[in-house]
Amino acid sequence: MIVEQLAAAKPFVDVPAFSIQHKIDNHTIKEFHSHQGFEMVWVKGGEAQFIFEEKVFHLKKGHVLCFKSSELHKVRLPDDQGYERVVIMFTDDLFPETQPIYQEFKELLDQQPTPHFYLQIDTQGYESFSHIIRKLLQEEMAPEKWQQKHALNLYVTELLLFLSRRLHAETNETNQQHLTNPIQTQEKILREINLIWNTTWQLEDLAERLHFNKYYLCHFFKKEFGMTIQQYVLQRRMYEAKKLLVETNMSVADIAVQIGFSTASNFIRCFKKYQQVTPKQFRNQEH
Repeated sequence: MIVEQLAAAKPFVDVPAFSIQHKIDNHTIKEFHSHQGFEMVWVKGGEAQFIFEEKVFHLKKGHVLCFKSSELHKVRLPDDQGYERVVIMFTDDLFPETQPIYQEFKELLDQQPTPHFYLQIDTQGYESFSHIIRKLLQEEMAPEKWQQKHALNLYVTELLLFLSRRLHAETNETNQQHLTNPIQTQEKILREINLIWNTTWQLEDLAERLHFNKYYLCHFFKKEFGMTIQQYVLQRRMYEAKKLLVETNMSVADIAVQIGFSTASNFIRCFKKYQQVTPKQFRNQEH
C-alpha cells in the first residue's frame, strides 16, 4: 500500500503514477513525511488537521486540500477520531509532457503563497465534483479495463480542470475563512521554529520571541501536533539530512553542521538511531 511506503527511509519515496482510496478510519502516519507527486484530500465526514512546515489546515466535511506531496507534512486527528476521506495521489508519470491542463495546474499551485490550496465544495459544485470522483473510484476498482491508463489520465485531467477553475473563482478572503485563532497560533509557532531548527536554539529564546511561557509553549505544541518541539526539530533535521545525502556530494561533516549538529559524531549517532543505518550507508544505498 502507498501509505505503508511513505514511512520508508527515502526522502522522496517512489509511488505509483496514480492512486485513489476511499477510507473511514483513524490511521495516519505519526511522523512528518514526504513523497513524490501531488495529493488531493476530500473530507466527506469528521475532521482532520493537515500540518505543513509553515501552514496548518483544519479540514471538515466538504473541504478539499491539494498540495505538493514533496512538502514535509503530517495529519493530526482531533481526539484520535477517524474521519471519512477520498485521497488521490498522482505523479508526472500519469500525464504526457504536453498535457496543458496539468501544466497549468502545476503553475497555478506554484503561484500560491505556499504549495497548497484549500477549497470548500458547496452544493452547486458537489454533483460535478462527486461524479468525477466516482468515475475514478470505479476505474481503480476494475484494473483490467481497456485503455485504463488513458481513462485515468482523462478523468484526473477533468478533476484538475474543475479544481483549477474553482481556485480561480475563489477570492483571497474566501480562502482565508478557515483560519481561526488557534490555527494562526500554530502557524506562527511553526514559522519561528523553521527559522531556528538548524541552529543551537534554546527553548527559552523561542518562547520569548513568541511571547509565550515556555511551559505553555511545550504543552500547546504537544497538544496540537502530537509531538514535542524537540521531536519536530529532529524530524526536520533528518528530512533535510536525507535530501542532502541523496542530492549533493557534501561530506557527512558538512551536512552535520548545516542541519545544526555540533559534531559529526553526534549527527551520525542520531541518524543511525533514527534510520537504522549510518549516513554513509544511507547514501550508498540510495546511489
